[in-house]
Amino acid sequence: MISRAPKRTLKALVATLLCGTFATAAFADTTTINGAGSTWSAVAIDQWRADVSNSRGLSVNYNTVGSSAGRERFISLPEQTDFAVSEIPFLPDEVYRLSVHHRAYQYLPIVAGGTALMYNLKDSAGRQIRDLRLSPTTVAGIFTGKIRFWDDKRVVDDYGKALPHTPVIPVVRSDGSGTSAQFAAFLKHEVPSLWNPFAKANALDSNVPVSNYPLIDPLIGQSGSDGIANYVAQPGIGLGAIGYLESAYAVQRNFPVAAVENHSGKFVLPTSHAVSTALKAATLNSDRTQNLGSVYTNANPLAYPISSYSYMIVPKASADAKDLGLSPDKSAVLGKFMLYFACDGQASASLLGYSPLPKNLISIVYDAVKALPAGHPAVTAEPTAANCKNPQMTGDLGAGADMLRGSLAYGASAGTTGGTTGTTTNTGTQGTGTSTPGETTAPTNGAGTGADTGTGTGAVTGTGGTGTNPGVYSNAEPTAIVVHSNAGTTLTWAGIVVSLVLLAPLMYAAVRRRKRSLLQK
Repeated sequence: MISRAPKRTLKALVATLLCGTFATAAFADTTTINGAGSTWSAVAIDQWRADVSNSRGLSVNYNTVGSSAGRERFISLPEQTDFAVSEIPFLPDEVYRLSVHHRAYQYLPIVAGGTALMYNLKDSAGRQIRDLRLSPTTVAGIFTGKIRFWDDKRVVDDYGKALPHTPVIPVVRSDGSGTSAQFAAFLKHEVPSLWNPFAKANALDSNVPVSNYPLIDPLIGQSGSDGIANYVAQPGIGLGAIGYLESAYAVQRNFPVAAVENHSGKFVLPTSHAVSTALKAATLNSDRTQNLGSVYTNANPLAYPISSYSYMIVPKASADAKDLGLSPDKSAVLGKFMLYFACDGQASASLLGYSPLPKNLISIVYDAVKALPAGHPAVTAEPTAANCKNPQMTGDLGAGADMLRGSLAYGASAGTTGGTTGTTTNTGTQGTGTSTPGETTAPTNGAGTGADTGTGTGAVTGTGGTGTNPGVYSNAEPTAIVVHSNAGTTLTWAGIVVSLVLLAPLMYAAVRRRKRSLLQK
């Protein structure tokens, strides 16, 4: 008689494989919540969605359609849109439509960041320029079409050295965008002499945020922050291009961003530290959004002036019987997601190119969870360092906080500040040397090529050179967390298929060998 052990063994192996694969899914919450909106925040949101899928079994979908479309979906498609994300609050006509639809809502901050100016520019020798410096006036000149070539005197005066006669290609959003609104608000506040005539010529309402940036010559329109980043980064067609986006997109592509002059006269990069410093001047509005006027004018020499927050818009418990609200199951999942990104999720903010929420805003998220419709998680304690892993709870900004930081943050020239790893050689007109960049954009204190001299704070200490022109900054290779768009259950099923395909032939061969050995006995 032939033993049935091989068949039982095969079944057991397959059962073990499937049970192991479904172990996480067995404890997962089967309710899915759906959100839509900002591309500015999308890099962080996608990371957090993957995090809660893997560690908490939560299912969160997010459609990066832009802030304007996200707000519209929250209003008109309430049964399909449980939350929206936007850099600006609802416009007056949107508030009216929300009242007509009987939809109660609330704002809460989701992440902080700097609107960066990613660019693609090469010098006369074909080398990538990575240390561009721009004043707000020059930025306004570029994005109102007044500055057409990179060797324009206004740009050269900011930069401090020669630039090629390459056409400037300003790349803006072609879709309704909170990023556009925040960027336009900065230009309007800081350079009204250029912005106001531009706004008037393009029939922009001065009382309404500019979600749709005018597409006039020579401006190029692209959809989403990804679209801007991809255009600027393209070899050939992107040469001379500059676009506004969240700095996370530049970090992903290892492309440089311009240092922008702040009110202390320093040119600063949008690092996590610089954004956090700038936003300390923000004031809170009654609806929990932020007033950024004092951020733009922050005189702290370390502040990045184009800093802001992004907001999640979620349902609020309402006594209105016509308010669709949120089902208890969805309220539970949404509340858990909110608590995660306010605390543990912020630990990856700096690495991703953002800045973690400060303590006072974490409390706002906690209060928003309590105000969700019935079914939300119980929040019985205030956030502390013990129960909330947001690095700001301990006065830190987490890993990657200095990813873009360099001596440009202090308005210095090359050869003053550095990091701890890597090797870069900088050669100047009168001084040469080697340096060791780490998570910075400036070389370590080796011999520099700048007009200034100085000693730095990196692992190596040296004396700067005495060249007649400002030196060249070297970018380190930044490390960012990569999240695939299909992270979550799709990968689990892929694992099942791949595992069965690889193991089935081996198990079948083992059964055949077992049968032959039994027949020979």
